[in-house]
Amino acid sequence: MFWDWVERVSWVAGIISAVIALIASLMASRSAALATRQMAMLVAAATDKPELLQTLELEARERSEAVQRRVRAVVVSTLTMIASLGAIALAAVMLANLPDHVSTRVVGGDAPRTVQECAGSGEATVCAPVHVYELAAGAQVKTRFGGLGRTPARTGHGGLSVELHGCESEVRWHVELDGRTVAEAVSRDVLVNTEFPTTSDREYTFVAERAGGDCATTELRVRTGFTFSG
Repeated sequence: MFWDWVERVSWVAGIISAVIALIASLMASRSAALATRQMAMLVAAATDKPELLQTLELEARERSEAVQRRVRAVVVSTLTMIASLGAIALAAVMLANLPDHVSTRVVGGDAPRTVQECAGSGEATVCAPVHVYELAAGAQVKTRFGGLGRTPARTGHGGLSVELHGCESEVRWHVELDGRTVAEAVSRDVLVNTEFPTTSDREYTFVAERAGGDCATTELRVRTGFTFSG
């Protein structure tokens, strides 16, 4: 939080400094042109040579145009800097609002076999844990998930995706949070996803029970995670 405020203050200070520099350049240009004309009028009056006034005015006009070109360059660079700062700020806001998703881990209960599932290749490879249960007919498992370890606690959504592999069967499952059921479904041969509101400091319990079937065991694959609110 402290560094967020530092970044905002420095961004505002940069814009204010650029505006002050622009105003100072405009005032300097105007003052220089006025002072040069007054000096030319004094010299012309003192020497009684009107053509000297024209010459001095021409030179003053050239110097004024040179100063104006510099001022325009300052204006362009200032606007460019402000636009760049705005683009950076917009990108920072967009990045800050991207969902922050992390995987939860097993913290108690029946321990599944956890494997890493990876997608992509090379440096773009992304891996996430998958919890695998081998369920016999009528078997039930209970596993607690949590362990995010972030303070202070933040709000968000817990999420699960559940799928069966290798056997035609039926698995009924639900999620318990603080002793109450917050999500439930029946998995057969399709991927089932669910989400429920919670906070990052709380644990939840995944409970699954397999119905009958012809296979000795069926593989239940569960992916768990937590998505922080923006």
